[in-house]
Amino acid sequence: MHNIYFLALLLLQSVLTLSAQEADIDAHSGHQHATTAQQPSVLPQAGALYACPMHPHIKQDTPGNCPICGMDLVLQRQQTSAVVSVNGAMQQALAIRTEAAAPRTLWRFIETFAQVQYPEDAIHHSHIRAEGWIEQLYVRSFGQRVKAGDKLFSYYAPDLLVAQDDYLQALSVSMQNGQRSSSLLQRAETRLRLLGLTDNDINQLKQSRQSRYHITVYAHQDGVVTMLNVRDGMYISPGDTLMEITSLNRVWLLADVPEAQQSWLFDGMSAEVDIPSRQISAIETVVDYIYPALDAQSRSSKVRLSLDNSQQLLKPNMLLPVRLYGGPLKDVLAIPRDAVLLTGNSSRVVVQHGDSFSVRQITTGSSAQGYVQVLSGLHEGEQVVVSGQFLLDAEASLSQLPASNVHQHQGLRDD
Repeated sequence: MHNIYFLALLLLQSVLTLSAQEADIDAHSGHQHATTAQQPSVLPQAGALYACPMHPHIKQDTPGNCPICGMDLVLQRQQTSAVVSVNGAMQQALAIRTEAAAPRTLWRFIETFAQVQYPEDAIHHSHIRAEGWIEQLYVRSFGQRVKAGDKLFSYYAPDLLVAQDDYLQALSVSMQNGQRSSSLLQRAETRLRLLGLTDNDINQLKQSRQSRYHITVYAHQDGVVTMLNVRDGMYISPGDTLMEITSLNRVWLLADVPEAQQSWLFDGMSAEVDIPSRQISAIETVVDYIYPALDAQSRSSKVRLSLDNSQQLLKPNMLLPVRLYGGPLKDVLAIPRDAVLLTGNSSRVVVQHGDSFSVRQITTGSSAQGYVQVLSGLHEGEQVVVSGQFLLDAEASLSQLPASNVHQHQGLRDD
């Protein structure tokens, strides 16, 4: 780490030397005077850090009370920072540019990608309720499109044949005994329904008065066959999932949102979807559902959107660009994102006071449109360095190194 700061300091001193040479100052005493005047001077500046004994994460620069428990904040440690003095000519040579911390309206905006998936509420499974054998299979391939009422397969089930015979016998007895046998007929009809016969099947049985050996199963909805686990002549049982038919009139889009932007999410927030393969952009939709769990590896959660797919433009597993709009954060103190220096879990900025510059720790919040929300550490109107802050930060850091390290770097430079 010291080597990195040393290289930054060497770059800073090189710029100072070039600036002094271009000033056309006297080659002897004048040159020495100019170099001394233009080299940044570092002045120590003392500060304090106060923390709550019961809640160590509560820290501030001034004495006071803990906002949680009300205890007096205790002086934890004396912290020192450095002030780097740079005159106007050198600031121009280093291309130092500043911008004031000011209230802004940040539009919460999340740009991510979403994967197209089958809607889980549009999936229908085909099962039988009496074991038997497939006699005729009408759907033979995965991905085949079917419409509601199309034949899927017909099968033979011994238990269903016995139930039909019992129903016809109860029907005959009911016609002879009238109301006294109505309960018997009703129980026989209920048994047929529980075994999977439809109202149309029962009406045909009542009219024909003949049991059917082969029972046909029909599609309940329009869709695509997304699972096919049956073949001609196969033995089937009630526990088998024979087919899965999924409607693709609407599809789900699952988008990943980073953990840092979770507070922006809410049900019903506006969104836009692009379909690059069809050269279609900005399809408007809303967030239907926010999944409660975060992915342990990506540290992101999923949100669900739905889109009309009546034209079958979207196919499952397509990856589409998505933009989520969470509304504005009004009148928040913000600074340019380029001004923030990130180190581990902390953020800091270089603040200008005339010809002096100091490094200050800040707490940041939301980030949008190239600006970062400042929660603490800065006040409105303070000037932060946007360009050239790395050199100033390196100079301030080197000034706080132990004297032995500074002498060691000086010796390396002389070599």
